[in-house]
Amino acid sequence: MIFKKALTLAALILGFCKPLYAESPSMKVSEFGGILYVENASVNELEELFKKYKYSRYQALDNDAYPAIFTRTMPGDFTQIRSQNKRNELFIRILAPLALKINEEIANERNTLLRLERRFSQNGSLSNAEQKKLEGLAVKYDYFTRLKGSERTDNQLKNLKMRIDSIPPSILIAAAAMESNWGTSRIAMQANSLYKEKVWFTNEGLEPLENKDDGYRFKIFPSLLDSMRSFARTFNSNINYQSIWMARKGFADRHGAIIGESIAYALSTSSNLPNFAGILDYTTAYYNLVSIDIGHLKRGFDKNEH
Repeated sequence: MIFKKALTLAALILGFCKPLYAESPSMKVSEFGGILYVENASVNELEELFKKYKYSRYQALDNDAYPAIFTRTMPGDFTQIRSQNKRNELFIRILAPLALKINEEIANERNTLLRLERRFSQNGSLSNAEQKKLEGLAVKYDYFTRLKGSERTDNQLKNLKMRIDSIPPSILIAAAAMESNWGTSRIAMQANSLYKEKVWFTNEGLEPLENKDDGYRFKIFPSLLDSMRSFARTFNSNINYQSIWMARKGFADRHGAIIGESIAYALSTSSNLPNFAGILDYTTAYYNLVSIDIGHLKRGFDKNEH
């Protein structure tokens, strides 16, 4: 009888001492092009992976490098993290490599545009292949002109140069934090949507809990990176962001680099959230996100480590 009671007491104690996070044995890690792609990770598993590659907090490694670890979705038990500060810091660590990757992609397109600009300046025209490439960028960044010939090319180059430029990672991360409630929103967890992007008059997408008759759903993305990429494209193509492009160009002309603090207040009309610009600026400063703005991705991992 005493032994039976002891077992019962032990079972009760163990029942109250459950681990803080649920372990997931289904995590998958693959490497391609020097990038680690992580799927189905629990919080503990992701923390251990970051620890393995010395990615502590959201500080860079040596020489402002961040490990190229791309987490496809938020951990399934992310909302169970009890400490808000710990949850926010993990959110930043997840998004920092993604934001740097987005800016690599933008930089590559800008370099292509600058090469076309130099060719046009030297020759007064572009080859058919070069013009086709320019037209593709114009379509992607939603720039339209009725001009023809060299006037058209000159006009496209000038306007696309204003649009295709870096977006400070601190802005991408802070805006995602504001729009997704630091990654804990239903939309972020179920649709990989960091910015509440909508699709209209379709049955595809995540149905809103309220305003179901307003004709929209939240777009579902294959990954967090795809959501951020979509937002960056909107940021650099939607004419409503023109004042931000101007602020970005002005700061770059004066200082040679673009950081989040330089354009935070230009974002005052970019969200329906109250005092969005002020909170955005506060968030970048409080978490020192500007340090990520000068960072870059470190590709390549020791095969013996995983």
